Amino acid sequence: MFQVLRLSDAKTVFDYTKLLFIYSFFSVKAECVSIPSIKIPSPAMSQVTIDFCKAKFNSCLKLLSASQSADKTVKRRGIAEDGRYWVYHLLSSSLSLVTNEKFPMITDITGHKEWQTLWSVIDEVEAKTPETRSDEDWAFELLFLHAGMLFFEEQKQARIILKDVNLCYEKHKNGSKENWKSVFVDLLISILSYESLMLRNIACGCFKLVCADLDKDSIQLIMDAIDTSDKGDDEEAGEDADSEEEESDEESDADDEEEDGLEDLEVESSDEDDEESDEEDDEDESMDDEEGSFADENKSQDEIMVEEDEDDEEEDINLSDADEEDLKNEDKALGAAMKGLLDMKKDKKKEKRNKALKKVKMVHFKIKILDLIEILVENVGFSTSTMNILPGLLKLVASPVVTSGPVYNRVLAIFKNMFNMKADKLTVNFNEALKSDVPAIQTFITKTSNRKAQQLAVQSLFMLCKVHLNNPEPKKKKRKSTVTKEVTKDQEVCAVFNPLMEDFFTNKHTKLDKNIFYQMIERLPVLRPGFVVDLLKYLDQDIALFAKMQSINLLNRILSFGDEAVLKCNGEILESMGKFLSVLVSNENPSPHHIREVVKLCQKLHSTATKNKVELSAIPEGLTSALESVPVSGVALKFPDLASLAVKMLRFLNN
Repeated sequence: MFQVLRLSDAKTVFDYTKLLFIYSFFSVKAECVSIPSIKIPSPAMSQVTIDFCKAKFNSCLKLLSASQSADKTVKRRGIAEDGRYWVYHLLSSSLSLVTNEKFPMITDITGHKEWQTLWSVIDEVEAKTPETRSDEDWAFELLFLHAGMLFFEEQKQARIILKDVNLCYEKHKNGSKENWKSVFVDLLISILSYESLMLRNIACGCFKLVCADLDKDSIQLIMDAIDTSDKGDDEEAGEDADSEEEESDEESDADDEEEDGLEDLEVESSDEDDEESDEEDDEDESMDDEEGSFADENKSQDEIMVEEDEDDEEEDINLSDADEEDLKNEDKALGAAMKGLLDMKKDKKKEKRNKALKKVKMVHFKIKILDLIEILVENVGFSTSTMNILPGLLKLVASPVVTSGPVYNRVLAIFKNMFNMKADKLTVNFNEALKSDVPAIQTFITKTSNRKAQQLAVQSLFMLCKVHLNNPEPKKKKRKSTVTKEVTKDQEVCAVFNPLMEDFFTNKHTKLDKNIFYQMIERLPVLRPGFVVDLLKYLDQDIALFAKMQSINLLNRILSFGDEAVLKCNGEILESMGKFLSVLVSNENPSPHHIREVVKLCQKLHSTATKNKVELSAIPEGLTSALESVPVSGVALKFPDLASLAVKMLRFLNN
């Protein structure tokens, strides 16, 4: 997560960090100051230079916070040679600077009550020796110190953080009955939403110090933070879809308007053509009138002049109808409409940009929450706390919003690290997990249609069962004889997968795949005998024929391993095969494929038992009669190989 510095390098970085600290938050006067052979020049700096110094200061402070301790047994980072935090030395040096007239602060902080409270708490923690401090003390001090550093740049935010941290610290110090760890985790989650990268990184560092002793309520706060942000993404996705539909509707409306406009233009053009043709007809008629009549020639010149004057007056009246003020008003209205349209488009673009920015911030927030989960998994291993977060992580993988990208990849990386843990990290309590976490995972597996998430959930159950099977049996206390029968580990593990089997064989619309049970057979050999009993139970039930054939395939797979415990159940297997075969043969339209698979299963059971030198039980009468009915059935006439298979199987069993 952080770049790691050696102690010798950290000392040099600290000197430069102190220099950058002065330049970032103090106005240096004419006098020069010496900081381990580094001279501070006096000229006033521009705001660009100050911002540059602040950026470099934050980078150096990040390196110091990640530096290794001189003592290799200390897992805490950012510890100086004397056992204190580097940031403590940096903030302590500010005490002499804030009261020095040579270094006036850019923003005064001495008058704030929180600044005084800050140092009273730090002095209280520092009064304890490093050996006597608890992890909680180290975490609280780190938060107080970095909140103090934030005081120089963002006082408002620093005061809010200090108020919350101080409230949580008082509950921890006074031993309040209220769970202070939940309050502390809630505080760290809120800090992750701040813009300060340094604070977000420190929140992860503080969480690492206290995550080993978190209770279920505190862990649930972390998962609730992811669920809340995930729901927000779903709502935004729905809003985006609605906005896209509205835009498409607007575009279609605009296209319709354009089409209507084109149609109007076509109509107008056709009207103009008609008018032109009418004018031509009128001209033709006037020519005919001129040829046929000489009345116009007898008109006096005065009458002709009067008619021309009347026509001119009519033309003048038509031109005067266009008022300049009306045209100006129309121009203004058209300009306002165009401006409103442009403003509307700008607002839509701005809204889209804000939504995109909000999504980016939400992704960053999710990644930081996943950082906490990754820290938790690395420190506590595959434990009860890890089981508490699994249902939430699986929902995140199955979310339609998070199908790829950094959040999806980070969740997969967490699962990968968890599945690759060594034996000393596998400390989960099986009985505790059965109470709530396992039922939640079972329900998720049966309801989700996301294959990747379903596979991860099944792998989690496999890992839980393996841990339980590998754990040594607890020493049993001597008790008086009781009637109750103790449940074995095999039966407890079988109970984990029973709901999945029930859904797979009885639900016609099941979302499970038989490959899940293939993996169970291969990875958990102790379950095979009990699994056979369950498969035979489903064969005798009134379920779909497809489900029964799936049980035949699974039985076939189990027999291929040649387990002696499974082969000893040959009597029950043959009896169930006889019942099922008689039902298949007696159908109106028997399937040759189904009959062939059942007979082959009996043949495989015989060959595997013979190979492993397991004695077969007496042949059930039902199986004998069912095999004898196959050659004389109508389906055997179309498929002669069925008759030969049945006769061959009878000969094997009788021998």
